[in-house]
Amino acid sequence: MLAAAALPGLRLAEILDTLMRGYSERPLLGFRSRTDHPTSQITAGGAHFDTVTRQQFWVHVQAVSAALSIAVAEPVAPGEFMAIIGFSSPDYLTLDMACAYLGLVSVPLQHNAPATTLAPIIAETAPTVLAASADYLDLALHVASGHDALRHLVVFDYQPGLPRHRQALEQARRQLSPRGVHVHTLDTLLADGATHTPPPLYTDGTPDRLAMILYTSGSTGTPKGAMFTEDMLCRIWSSRGFAITDDPVINLNFMPLNHLGGRMPILSAIQSGGTSYFVAEPDLSTLFDDLAQVRPTELALVPRIVDMLYQHYLTTVDRLRADGLDAGAAHAAATVDLRDTVLGGRVVSGFIATAPLAPEMRDFLHDTLDVHIVDSYGLTEAGPVARDGHLVRPPIVDYKLVDVPELGYYTTDQPHPRGELLIKSTILFPGYYQRPDVTATVFDADGFYRTGDVMAEIAPDHLVYLDRRNNVLKLSQGEFVAIAHLEAVYSAAPGVRQIFVYGNSERPNLLAVVVPTDEALQRYGNGETLRTQLHRALQDTAKATQLQSYEIPTDFLIETTPFTAANGLLSGVGKLLRPNLKAHYAARLETLYTDHAAAQAEHLQSLRQGVHDRPVIDTLLAAVRIILGVPDPTPDAHFTDLGGDSLSALTLSTLLTDLFGTDISVGTIINPATNLATLAQHLDQLRTSTATRPTAATVIGADTAALHAADLTLEKFIDRTTLDAAADLPRAADQPHTVLITGANGWLGRFLTLDWLERLAERGGTLIALVRGRDHEHARARLTQVYATDPELQDRFTALADGHLEVLAGDISEPNLGLDETTWNRLAHTVDRIVHPAALVNHVLPYRQLFEPNVLGTAELIRLALTHRIAAIDYLSTIAVAVTVAPERFLEDGDIRAVSPTRPLNDDYANGYANSKWAGEVLLREGHDLCGLPVAVFRSDLILAHSRYRGQLNLPDMFTRLLFSVLATHTAPHSFYLSDPDGSRARAHYDGLPVDFVADAITTLGATHTAGYTSFDVMNPHDDGVSLDVFVDWLIDAGHPIQRITDHTEWLHRFETALRQLPDAQRQQSVLPLLHAFAKPEPPLRGAAAPTGVFHTAVRAAHIGAEHDIPHITAALITKYIDDLRQLELLP
Repeated sequence: MLAAAALPGLRLAEILDTLMRGYSERPLLGFRSRTDHPTSQITAGGAHFDTVTRQQFWVHVQAVSAALSIAVAEPVAPGEFMAIIGFSSPDYLTLDMACAYLGLVSVPLQHNAPATTLAPIIAETAPTVLAASADYLDLALHVASGHDALRHLVVFDYQPGLPRHRQALEQARRQLSPRGVHVHTLDTLLADGATHTPPPLYTDGTPDRLAMILYTSGSTGTPKGAMFTEDMLCRIWSSRGFAITDDPVINLNFMPLNHLGGRMPILSAIQSGGTSYFVAEPDLSTLFDDLAQVRPTELALVPRIVDMLYQHYLTTVDRLRADGLDAGAAHAAATVDLRDTVLGGRVVSGFIATAPLAPEMRDFLHDTLDVHIVDSYGLTEAGPVARDGHLVRPPIVDYKLVDVPELGYYTTDQPHPRGELLIKSTILFPGYYQRPDVTATVFDADGFYRTGDVMAEIAPDHLVYLDRRNNVLKLSQGEFVAIAHLEAVYSAAPGVRQIFVYGNSERPNLLAVVVPTDEALQRYGNGETLRTQLHRALQDTAKATQLQSYEIPTDFLIETTPFTAANGLLSGVGKLLRPNLKAHYAARLETLYTDHAAAQAEHLQSLRQGVHDRPVIDTLLAAVRIILGVPDPTPDAHFTDLGGDSLSALTLSTLLTDLFGTDISVGTIINPATNLATLAQHLDQLRTSTATRPTAATVIGADTAALHAADLTLEKFIDRTTLDAAADLPRAADQPHTVLITGANGWLGRFLTLDWLERLAERGGTLIALVRGRDHEHARARLTQVYATDPELQDRFTALADGHLEVLAGDISEPNLGLDETTWNRLAHTVDRIVHPAALVNHVLPYRQLFEPNVLGTAELIRLALTHRIAAIDYLSTIAVAVTVAPERFLEDGDIRAVSPTRPLNDDYANGYANSKWAGEVLLREGHDLCGLPVAVFRSDLILAHSRYRGQLNLPDMFTRLLFSVLATHTAPHSFYLSDPDGSRARAHYDGLPVDFVADAITTLGATHTAGYTSFDVMNPHDDGVSLDVFVDWLIDAGHPIQRITDHTEWLHRFETALRQLPDAQRQQSVLPLLHAFAKPEPPLRGAAAPTGVFHTAVRAAHIGAEHDIPHITAALITKYIDDLRQLELLP
């Protein structure tokens, strides 16, 4: 549809006609039904929303156009003006679009502006048609008085059932009819127009004709009419400059249509095939009920609305606290109430217009919605300019920064150029209506428009707002405040010697730094008495000079040292040096802002009170409410479905252990098969049961600082009877017919699954995949989903799985793998080989939290392999096992108990994970010694993306994060490695292997290992000079704009700054959480960090890989990463 509207040569009316005919039966506009509500105001829940389809709406536009151009006396003609006064509604939009249909000039006016503001505009534009909402007829009559050009008054949003509407209409007719002005209601125009054939779409004249005027006060308060040509409107309606999603949206519009921001939700809905609803009341008294009924998928926001949502949230917290909830639970409950009840629970996108948000409000939205809300920066005069700080191209054609020397901003500033933003745009206005003098001042000699906004250029097309030129500041509610003017006014206040007024567009109010006079200091001292007197002086001065409430600083710092040229706070001619003042005071002032916000917080009440006097499930649900912010979690809910992850699970685990005095692991909490009711039962059993399973504390001791291989024995995990009988058990077949794989839906597990399915399909075998899930069907769905990124991959899995795959919902850390006794026994009798890549991979969690899934889970698989017959085990370990062992002592195929008999327990990165995998190796070694259990251990390093299948890359791993971050920030260090002695870039090697090769190698080598115990270090051993630096070379050679920064510290600072300014979704996938790993250049490695001879020899002997050898990392693989990141919409 949008493509059809964007065809070259179409005129505005034709574009709108095309957009309305596409998806003609879909609802376009929603509005509150007033049929059964004779009162003027709709209360919450008082009326439902009706909708009008695109076809119905366009029929209305055609009918009004016919009435105005044919049916009425004194028909209108193209080029005449229609001024519109009223709040947003379908009627308003009908009249506005009729202007486009007929070639009229639309002049939307501010509905709540005083008559003294609107009267000059009416005089300037001389409209022949004045359209007014019935609620604003008095205002319209006042401003229309004495204007001879007026021929028609159209009253819309008229309800004949309301006496005041009838009286206002009668008054309009009495006042205007004698002057020859025809008074119509929109309903009568619709009825009259419906009896005529719709007039032709207006296509005469040229696209440069004047089509709309939007009046804006700008920074001076004097109304200026920004002219919109038809061509500008064509580009707005036919391009995606304002759009933040391609999916059909449902939004709620609360902004007036005389503001470009008020047209954005409608534009988004029309272009996407969605629906835009209008709030019931312009005073927003029904906003929350409107939101709850509409349940928007797209949030159109301004800071004022975010503040309202936040205040609603705080009110809910206060009410819940009064009802007895502790602070944490109250905040958690209020969060979910806002997201799911007030906002309807289905927001997936949104944008902020008119001004940026304060950081705490941005965090509030993110924490509440878990949805990225786009920061949309635009101008009445130029349309969309930037989205999340990134220029929108098109419509932006070109831009530049220019010095603002009077404020101390220069394009040569470091680390980023700073200056006023000037732009060229395909939607740039030609000037202000009948104001050539003002128009001349806003364009430079090259035709660039001066935005008046001072920006820092973080990267090409990436800007960060800093200030307003001429010290005019736009507050978060959208108000402009002239800072220099306020400083001049307040400098005359009693007791004030100097004042620096401070604010930013993320805040709704101002602060200040006040230097008191010597007399004031002598009279009142430097304490609260002085503060009180200064505050009163500012208030009185503001009142006397008729300042607005938002122009009064809400608080201030008292500075006893005057601003002078000597201390760098005044220029030579006595002007305030704003950059220096901001640099000197900004931190303290921002703390003052934060302290004000923090004052609303309350102290948490202890959850420990009465913990032993209430059911476990009640305590658990309360704990989940506190940690996840869900108001009413139900016992059948799953922790991860409520938004929990491993880190929030660690918080819950710690809290529950503290409350109940018993260990509950992260793995148990995040298991998809464990709902909260099951978890509560598990907690109750642990608390009351005398039978205990092994824990980290019972196996190694509660407070030990080290792990000892001698302490990890199978008898601590497996009953003596099973162990004693193991040596006499029969062996499984060398050619496995039935293979059990754990973690089949994991990053490596999904490709091991494919490779084993191919092998087993050839001989009619079966692969049994153990996947965590609520039931077998859910487990299978989770496995199937991981192949969905590439149709070829999905087809391959589907074909292989048919008849050869059984998926069981289970958990390796549970007794019997979480399976019933019958299924457990079936596996013990039939499984020939166990492939075990499953693990809780988390480099932050400590060993004790990883013990249950990674150590106890491995022991349970060993028990399965020793129960009825000996089944071989392929165990996926990690090269991190070798980290604490000196390279010369670590033997690739040695006995891990001798190679690494003792390991430290500490908070080092990945210490817990490495030790948990080491413990698994120790137990497997004993299993082999006990009964000849065949074991193949594969210690892998970084496993890279699949070399062929689209979208198959491991987003959470460090390499993907780093590569994405370099591309997103366009920066890289001169080298990631320490330089050679001569200062040149060192030759280095990056150890990583594509996942398809790793899976092939493990499957091939594992399948042929039927006896004995062997270990392989699955690493890339080549001293080939292929390093992180070379990857950056390849990216640059491929045309990616990456700036290499010589000084590593400077790069790190700029890198971190750029990462922190990424959109939320991108920042979460960046390397920011792991940035400490790149704080300094690392020593270059020449090959693998551990021995790989056994693995390398085996790969060559088995002819594994395309070259029958361990592959090198290639530029093609790095290119595929970029394609995959783009497919996942993380890169443009």
